[in-house]
Amino acid sequence: MKRVLIVDDESIVRVALRSLADWEKYGFTVVRDCMGGLQAVEYMKENPVELLITDMKMPGMDGLKLISHLRDMGLLPVTVVLSGYNEFELVREAFRLGVYDYMLKGDLNQRVLEELLDKVNRQYFKDQDPGRPDMALGDMDPMDMGLAAINLPKDGRYGIILFEVVDFKRQSMRFADNVEEEMSRPMLDLARQIPRLAAKGGIIKVYPSQFLMYYRVTDPVQYPSGILSLVRQIQKVWRDYMNLETQAAISDIVDYRDIGQALDQDIRLLKWSALAGEYAMCAAWDFEGYLSVMEEKKQGCQAFMTALFSGDKVASAQEKDRLLSTINTMDMQSATQECLHILCQLADQFHVYENEFSTLLPERVNYFEKISRLTQVKELELWMNNYFRWVSDYLENCREDRQEDVIPRARHFIADNYASPEMTLKSTADYVGLNEKYFSTRFTKETGMTFSTYLTSVRLEKAKRLMESTDLKMYEISDRVGYHNVEHFNRMFKKAYGISPRDYKRGRT
Repeated sequence: MKRVLIVDDESIVRVALRSLADWEKYGFTVVRDCMGGLQAVEYMKENPVELLITDMKMPGMDGLKLISHLRDMGLLPVTVVLSGYNEFELVREAFRLGVYDYMLKGDLNQRVLEELLDKVNRQYFKDQDPGRPDMALGDMDPMDMGLAAINLPKDGRYGIILFEVVDFKRQSMRFADNVEEEMSRPMLDLARQIPRLAAKGGIIKVYPSQFLMYYRVTDPVQYPSGILSLVRQIQKVWRDYMNLETQAAISDIVDYRDIGQALDQDIRLLKWSALAGEYAMCAAWDFEGYLSVMEEKKQGCQAFMTALFSGDKVASAQEKDRLLSTINTMDMQSATQECLHILCQLADQFHVYENEFSTLLPERVNYFEKISRLTQVKELELWMNNYFRWVSDYLENCREDRQEDVIPRARHFIADNYASPEMTLKSTADYVGLNEKYFSTRFTKETGMTFSTYLTSVRLEKAKRLMESTDLKMYEISDRVGYHNVEHFNRMFKKAYGISPRDYKRGRT
C-alpha cells in the first residue's frame, strides 16, 4: 500500500478526504492526517509517505512553506494541493516547487478524488518502487499550467494574455455543479470562434476563474493596438453572450523561452486591473513603472493591510495616519502614484482574504480616472481618508456576518484538535478568522473562562475518560491529550482535581 498524508487545518476537510474514496481499491492507505505544516514535517522526518495532500492556506506553516521545506530536506513525495477558487497564483507557485496537481475544495467529490488517484497510479507508480516517486516535476518547464501541452513553435515570439472572471464566486453559483460544462467550456468555444484568435493563437483554461491566451506576434509594431482590440472583442463576446465580466492582463512580446516570465508579468498586472473599472485591461507597456516597484510598495503597505483586515482598529488608524502623512509630503504626481499603489495592494488583500474587491462599491470604479480628477495633494489625502473609513466599515460588516457562530466553531475546532501540539489561541483565532486579541476577549466573555483554561479542561476531561476506559500508561494518556511532558500533565491534573492522575486511576479501579 502506498502511504498518504493529509494536511489541512479544517477537520471537516480531513474527514471528508478520508471518507470520499475507497483508498485501498487504488492501492493507497491514509496513514495520518495533520492540522498544519509543522506537524506534517515532524511526522515525515520519521515516516515516509508516497502521496501528500495539503491545503494551501493554513495558520503557522502554510502549504507553500511546507512544500518548500520538504523539498529542501529531500522529503517531498508526490504532492497534490487543495485550493480555493481565487488562489491561482499560490497554485502556480506550488507547481514551480514541484507539486503534481491541485484539487479545488469547492469541487471536491468522490469522482474527482478517485480520478486523481487513478492518474497518480498511472503516471507514477505503474513501473517503479512506490517508496521513491519520480520527482522530475521539480524541474517543470516554465510553461506549466497547461501551455506545455501545446506544441508552440519554439522560434516564435508571443504575447501572453491572462483573463479573470470578475466576482467569480458569485458568478459560478449560476452554474451550480456544472461550472466546467456550462461556463468554462462555452467561454472557450466562444473565444475560439473569433477569426483573429484562431489564426494567430489560442486560449486555454488554467483555473476555473482564469483563462490564458497565447498570441503569435508577426508584426511587433502593430501588436499593442491589435492585441488590445482582440482582447476587448473577447471580453465583449463573453459579456454579451454569457453576462460574464472579465478583466485582462497583457504581456510584452516575449520569445518562446520567456513565456513563463510573461505569465508572471500578467499575474502582477491582474492586481492592477482590479482598479480599472469595467472591461479592465492592463498592458505591460503602460505599467512598466508600477511593476518595477510593486514589491517595495507592498512592504510599505503590509502593516496597514494586516491591521485593517484583522480588525485591529488602533493599529489600523496608526498605520493609516503614517501612510497619509507620507503622501502629504509628496508632489501631486508622486502622491497620485503612491495612492494607486496602496489601492492596488488593498485590492490584492481582498483577493487574499477571499473577499471580492469589485463588490466594495455599488458600481465598478475606474480608480485611475477617479483619482486623476483630483488636483491637490490635500484633496487626495482627504479622499483616501474617507475611502479607508468606508473600507473599514465594510470589512467590519463582513466580519459581523461571519462571526455569529464563531465560539461554537472554535469549540468544535478544539474538540477535534485538542491533542495537537499546534493547538493554541492563535491557531484557533486564525481558524475562525479573528484577530487573536479580540478572539481571546470574546471567547472569555462567552464561555466564562479563558482559552487556556478551556483547553486545559477539555484535555483533562479526555484524560479522565482514558483512565476510566483503558489500560494505557500515564505517559501514553498524557501524550494522547496534548501533553508531551508527563510531569507537566501531572501538575495540571492535580491542580484541577486536587488529586494526582495515578491516585485518580487507582480510585476508579
